[in-house]
Amino acid sequence: MRGSLPLFRFRGIRVLVHWSFLLLPAYIAFTGFSEGTTWPKILVDVGLVMIVFACVVLHEFGHALTAQRFGVGTRDITLLPIGGVASLERMPEDPKQEFWITIAGPLVNLAIAGLAFALLAVSGISILFTDIFDDITSWHSVLAFLFATNIGLFLFNLLPAFPMDGGRILRSLLSLRLSRDRATRIATGVGKVMAVCFVAYGLLNGAPFLAMIGVFIFLSAGSEAKVVRQRSQLRSLLVSGAMRKDPIHLGTNASVQDAWNAMTMVDHRVVLARGPEGYAGVVLREDLRAALAQGYGTGPIASYVKPVPGVRPEEAALPLYQRMVAEGLRALPVIESGGIIATIELRDLENALGPLAPSV
Repeated sequence: MRGSLPLFRFRGIRVLVHWSFLLLPAYIAFTGFSEGTTWPKILVDVGLVMIVFACVVLHEFGHALTAQRFGVGTRDITLLPIGGVASLERMPEDPKQEFWITIAGPLVNLAIAGLAFALLAVSGISILFTDIFDDITSWHSVLAFLFATNIGLFLFNLLPAFPMDGGRILRSLLSLRLSRDRATRIATGVGKVMAVCFVAYGLLNGAPFLAMIGVFIFLSAGSEAKVVRQRSQLRSLLVSGAMRKDPIHLGTNASVQDAWNAMTMVDHRVVLARGPEGYAGVVLREDLRAALAQGYGTGPIASYVKPVPGVRPEEAALPLYQRMVAEGLRALPVIESGGIIATIELRDLENALGPLAPSV
């Protein structure tokens, strides 16, 4: 996220703070000063906010570390005025994995609340039934604040306002019986209704940050619903819809210059090489360009042949794209009825899949 400063790194996950986060303590200081609050009390209020956000960071690490257990990396955790965001590389489409990754965050808050309550129980819990904000200078008051704050975070995050945790939990449970696309539509619909309620309540009751959260939820819900819908549609795209017919066939003894000339006459970036026993592999345009730059134009293309497997035209394009990216494959032959009928290039899959392709 642009405009973010690094704080620290843990288990390979960077924790960042966005510049807009500074608006929160500034707002607290300005409000306190306007109301005639003393500076020591203002500093205490800012300190309480920092405690809350420390709990938010732990909450986000609950998501991130659980995601690691399922093989999902986290790029970073960013603190915003309205909370924290863990940027997972992807959200698993297995509803059970999504459930456990999502519920892990609120469970961290519940664990912190339980620990604070246990420490209070040792010395008495009467402070829980008083105004804990009157005297926050004692350890008992800090523990009571931790207990109340984390119970609040636990319950608030369980609200089914997608893409908040409660909304994702709702989607994961719906996905056990419904398609992911339909489950997302239902969860985002519920989330948008709750977002409007947040905005209305925040504006009518002088809670600007709640209104900001509502706006964030509304926009994020619509954006993620669109991505899921696009991915659902992309699953129906086949290799036949992105392949290039009439591929270039040359023998492995053909020169680099001849292969380059044949390739540049048409919009192809790959040559299919044939050896004595038939198909030998592919020769990529970038390899030919590098060979020509080094003065090897008269040499045979045999030295640049990459033996790669073929694919069928009825294969799904999205999983193939994921495999080609993971294995570093630039082009593959398309085989039907025992013969090569076309080639499929990584760039063509990227064009067919659109803006979603680079994020896979």
